Amino acid sequence: MEDLEYIKRFSKITITGICKKKKIDRANLLMNRASKEKIKTVREEIESEIAKLYLKPDEDEEEDKNVK
Repeated sequence: MEDLEYIKRFSKITITGICKKKKIDRANLLMNRASKEKIKTVREEIESEIAKLYLKPDEDEEEDKNVK
């Protein structure tokens, strides 16, 4: 993966997006009113998304990109 592609994919990782995906209220999270379990869930999802940046894309994923 080239540098610019990495940067673009990294910039798509947002707390808002993760909270929507996991159905967690972003304001409660940031104001420390969320449960420890929800906070941990968000952290784990952030780590997961970052880890995906380092994985080699599958051939199927590459084909899907080319079709869209």
